[in-house]
Amino acid sequence: MTAQVRDGCAVVRLRGELDIANGHDLHRRLGAARRSFGDHLILDLTGLEFMDSHGLSVIINCYKAVSQAGGSLALAAPRPIVRRTLEITGMHRRMTVLGSVEEAIAARHT
Repeated sequence: MTAQVRDGCAVVRLRGELDIANGHDLHRRLGAARRSFGDHLILDLTGLEFMDSHGLSVIINCYKAVSQAGGSLALAAPRPIVRRTLEITGMHRRMTVLGSVEEAIAARHT
């Protein structure tokens, strides 16, 4: 995971797999990104190859936390397998899911 600020948003890039083996680490790192960069996050899922229910739970908890803090969370460029997980669970209707980081940044500023 890497994080950088772009146009007032923390863009967090995820790579590899997000599952029970590393979900706690992501939770910690997302908390650190929020403390460092604020409560407007974009998760760049371009490099995320797999996500299980535990990984999804980490993202849902982050979504709830930033929403309660007046922030936002957008998911950018999920691969088909990750997008399918979001669709099966209905999370694509609750969270903003966009085709690219650039679209997510633009949507944040509209």
